[in-house]
Amino acid sequence: MLKKIFVRAYFQTVKAVRFTYDEIQNCSSNLNAKIEEAYGSHGLGLAIVSGIPNYSKMRLQLLPLAQKLAVQPQEYLKTLERPESFYSKGWSCGVEQFKGKFDKSKGSFYNNPNYDKCQELGKEYEHLMKKGSLIRIENVWPNRIPELEGAFKNLGRLMVDTGALLSYHIDKYIFSKCNTYEMGKLYRFVRTGDSHVGRLLHYYDGPNTDEWCGWHNDHSALTALTCPIYMHNDKIVDYTDQEGGLLAKNRYAEIMKVGMDPDCLAFQIGETAQIVSGGIVEATPHCVVKSDETVRRQLNRNTFAVFMGPLFNEVLNVPKGIDKDNALNKPAYNIPALLGRWDENMTFLEYSANSLKAYS
Repeated sequence: MLKKIFVRAYFQTVKAVRFTYDEIQNCSSNLNAKIEEAYGSHGLGLAIVSGIPNYSKMRLQLLPLAQKLAVQPQEYLKTLERPESFYSKGWSCGVEQFKGKFDKSKGSFYNNPNYDKCQELGKEYEHLMKKGSLIRIENVWPNRIPELEGAFKNLGRLMVDTGALLSYHIDKYIFSKCNTYEMGKLYRFVRTGDSHVGRLLHYYDGPNTDEWCGWHNDHSALTALTCPIYMHNDKIVDYTDQEGGLLAKNRYAEIMKVGMDPDCLAFQIGETAQIVSGGIVEATPHCVVKSDETVRRQLNRNTFAVFMGPLFNEVLNVPKGIDKDNALNKPAYNIPALLGRWDENMTFLEYSANSLKAYS
């Protein structure tokens, strides 16, 4: 099987750079060396944070609910779908396309962890509705699983808060490399953005596909990601996938398996941060693969990601003095070209629309 050769022969397991919550909470800490190791020109583009207060408890409260939701009757799940938001709110399974194929390998439940209802956009953005980028409808919550709303919001907000602390230090690193960069920009995106998306994910068991999620970049600014929980039916299994799980490509397009402990959060760079930093930090190409062992043991995989971005009307430009072609053109990653989706003075909303279209 192609996947078996791909997984066993072409990756090595790496431990991501680790920050403690205490050190990122200290604004006076000089973390530039570690930020560079994680996110710089030779880094993986991904780091982990440990010691986050209440995180382990919140993770165990939310992640098993992904499985509980996914096994609800199809007619009930249909009531949680919001096609008018292009399935960017509520339940989604088998309706999203990835590189021309409908994705049936996982079920997703989307909502904004910070706001149940966001401020409406002006009429000048109505033409982008057709491109699948507006997600301004209210959150939707499953009344059959009432505990999901609180667990989703609590963990999602903690992930945003932690992401803001880390972003402050990423900003300091970028500014140390480019004094035309707006100091505090990434922090501002994470702290004030009202378009953050939480995605509760249930990857189905069984040999239905080799990849649970194909290679892609996140188009947001920063993504927070929990360590997954594996389950057999509705029972949590103490399991670490040695041959599958989250893979990432480093700056040399080498495939790395990301090792991470259950009590840690991962943070990876999205393309919006790559644009506004002029490529000083780069988006992280990643995918999720299914190993033979997870298939044999009939394990499903459950995790939670929060995609953090700026306000939709934020204009995205590279800092003055940086060559955008050299900074943003990374063809070796086999990802839809960033320069084909972004152009100067483009808003985050317009860029998001182009990115969603490129992957569909």
